[in-house]
Amino acid sequence: MARNRSLFARLLVAQVALAIVLTAILAMVFYVDRNRTVAQLVTSRWAPSLLLVARGAPIEQVRQLAPGPLLTSDQRPDAVIRIASLTPRRAIMHETLVEAGLPVADVVFGRERNASAATPMLWLALKVDDGAIRWVSFESDIVEENLRERFLIATLLLFGLAVGASALIAHRLARPLEALRARIAANDASGGPLPNASSEVQAIDEAWRALRQSLDQQERERALLLAGVSHDLRSPLGRIRMAAELLPDGDGIAHRREAIVRNALQADRLVGSFLDHVRSGELPLNETVDVAAVARSMAAQQQRAESELSVHAPATLLVPNLSLVLIERVVGNLLDNAFIHGKPPVQLTVGTTEHRVRIEVEDGGLGIAPDSQRAMLQAFARGDASRGHPGLGLGLSIVQRVALRMGGSIAFHRSADGARTIVRVDWPMC
Repeated sequence: MARNRSLFARLLVAQVALAIVLTAILAMVFYVDRNRTVAQLVTSRWAPSLLLVARGAPIEQVRQLAPGPLLTSDQRPDAVIRIASLTPRRAIMHETLVEAGLPVADVVFGRERNASAATPMLWLALKVDDGAIRWVSFESDIVEENLRERFLIATLLLFGLAVGASALIAHRLARPLEALRARIAANDASGGPLPNASSEVQAIDEAWRALRQSLDQQERERALLLAGVSHDLRSPLGRIRMAAELLPDGDGIAHRREAIVRNALQADRLVGSFLDHVRSGELPLNETVDVAAVARSMAAQQQRAESELSVHAPATLLVPNLSLVLIERVVGNLLDNAFIHGKPPVQLTVGTTEHRVRIEVEDGGLGIAPDSQRAMLQAFARGDASRGHPGLGLGLSIVQRVALRMGGSIAFHRSADGARTIVRVDWPMC
């Protein structure tokens, strides 16, 4: 869910940023076109009167012909709206007047105060025929100190619509992507097409499902091969062991018989590792298991002295949705790994913390180097220190496989003083 919110937030931010840019561009285009239109209207209305002023016609005569009140001055006005005079409206107005053939030297926005209010005025510096500069002023809609309310409302509405549309688009984009992520995380290739997904996302989903089905088929075939070979090997191994045990006593025979039995048992244990690896991915997790009792039972099977192996576990720890056989393999493999590759004393701890079941095995060995830990969890992986011990390198791989099926993990740690190795398996308490 957190990843979904993060993806949605990133998409929304991108869409909102795009909406802001587009809104700003549209607002600027509207602003420029609106002021150019107003400037053209003002120019077409006042151009005849302003031309008369520029040609030196009497002011009273011009005022009679002017479309509205006209003020004149020989000096630049004092009541100037400085900020408004710096806006693009001033340049647009000046350009439009010049294009109409008016000899305008300067344009400023100002106010004409009267008893009731301050009227916005447009001041023009006209070059009269005698070379002098005459300031002419009249009321104009192009003079605004602030944006009009309708322009501001329109901008806000446009921005709101853009943000709403962006949120909707981001949500529609994020939802199929999140569904695809959840499907991959759940390793579920049995679902149908993703709803409301684009063709690109559908293509990714179909490719992943095809890959997942291919891998599942390969895993089934591998498991079937391992199970078949393991089963077929156990029968002749059993016959070899039985035949060896039936050998008569005699000079040198007992020693050879013990060697044959020992090697047959070792081969049987290796074959059993194959079967455990297969079962770790196939046995159903549908039992309620007393993990504490399993820990004590597997520790007893080690037949170690209390100085070499200690168990810390509650009286009972019933955990649902497990397999007794798989939990026994997890605990047994961790203990075997500690005694074969580590050093006693070994401590087995079982308990719960923060709604998670935890199994820890601590020993006095050097442990696995951090850069080799991931490799040691792979099937058939063996470290250099393991070369002198019989085995296939499936112990930790089986533990990890079972942990992943339970929704948990396996991790390697060092004790607080750095002298001991800790292998920890934990999973959620369902």
